[in-house]
Amino acid sequence: MRRFFAVLGAAVMMVVLLTPPASAALPAPAFGSAIDAYAQYVGQSTCDPDAKPGVVGFRDILTAEYGRGGGISRECDQGGQSEHKEGRALDAWFDATNATQKAQAAEVLNWLFATDQHGNTHARVRRFGVMYIIWNHQIWRAYESSKGWQTYTGANPHTDHIHFSFSWAGARKQTTWWTSTPRGLAAESVNGDKYDDLLAVDPGGTLRVYPGTATGTFGGSSDIGPGWSPYNRIGVGDTNADGFTDILATKADGSLHYWHNSGQATFERVPDIGSGWHTVEWFAVLDVNGDNRADVVGRDGDRLYWYPGRGRGAFSERAFVGEGWATFPEFAGGDADGDGDGDLWGTNAAGELYFWEGNGNGTFSSSRRVGSGWGGFGPFNVMDINGDAKADLVAVRADDNTLWRWLGSGTGGFAVAVQVGFGWSGYRLAHH
Repeated sequence: MRRFFAVLGAAVMMVVLLTPPASAALPAPAFGSAIDAYAQYVGQSTCDPDAKPGVVGFRDILTAEYGRGGGISRECDQGGQSEHKEGRALDAWFDATNATQKAQAAEVLNWLFATDQHGNTHARVRRFGVMYIIWNHQIWRAYESSKGWQTYTGANPHTDHIHFSFSWAGARKQTTWWTSTPRGLAAESVNGDKYDDLLAVDPGGTLRVYPGTATGTFGGSSDIGPGWSPYNRIGVGDTNADGFTDILATKADGSLHYWHNSGQATFERVPDIGSGWHTVEWFAVLDVNGDNRADVVGRDGDRLYWYPGRGRGAFSERAFVGEGWATFPEFAGGDADGDGDGDLWGTNAAGELYFWEGNGNGTFSSSRRVGSGWGGFGPFNVMDINGDAKADLVAVRADDNTLWRWLGSGTGGFAVAVQVGFGWSGYRLAHH
């Protein structure tokens, strides 16, 4: 479950077809320590070739990242024994003779075999219920995991696809990848802890980070780097589900730029990943559909659109959400209650605050008024400062440049405002 930082501005961005990301952003939700045992071998004993849901779900993840599918089912009268005939095997189309696809295959396998934060080896292999894998003359067996990869001498060398066979639990979506609730991580945390951090450009053009704390306040700032004055809109959110906030920024010419958080207090800049982002009048960054990748919700005139995130700062073409949004010139997004999908808040000309609960599919519930008196504040930000999985609000009061925060109730409303800073004249919070 994730809470995404609001990215607000006077003129914002419209998605065009973007360059594919440099590397895929395979999902990496953080689970608790409980994990499945290694799958034991259970060979084909019946013939029921209908594709099983866990195999379909796994294939869909690979297809979403790499644009290629794979075969699951095999007719009963074709070939010998095979889990394909029970709908619990996948041939994922990766070609070992193609350098790009071979590198992508390595990325998939590294993702599956990585040790998790609890020290669980081969964590995603086990959570998906993978029984064995065959690829490029080698085989790995979960039931002989200590032997590692072994030479495969079968008639088909599996150089044009990776074969995955699944346990029945994995095939039926009964393993922890499908049944456990991922542990919530902050989406605006620079260092990957559970407290969202506030980013702001100081009067000299240096981007600074103010760490969130358990008390709902911010610690002393540290520099991310200089040279941020040319960027008229700066937003943050976890674009690739690794638990570290990334940075998006646009220039006046509508170009979109991206900085990937290395997880070691440095950011890798990927310039010019998109153009045409100056036509949308207002937008927010939040995980609309609960896939742990930041999306964009933007207002174009009276219409609201959703731009699904593809990872590493790339977005798909927009989908229509609804009309009637011209009366809410400023809005922001985050996760009100920690259920994993994003919600929206917006203010109207009268300074009233409204809330829309997300449905997890690009639609939102009817609006509900949750506050007033916002006319004297600058654009507000949504973030989980204190790590309680409830979205909070932060804004600068215009008349005295003091910083205020409102802790979230978990139902879309907020506690009484508390001042958490002063001296914010000339600063731009990471949303302008």
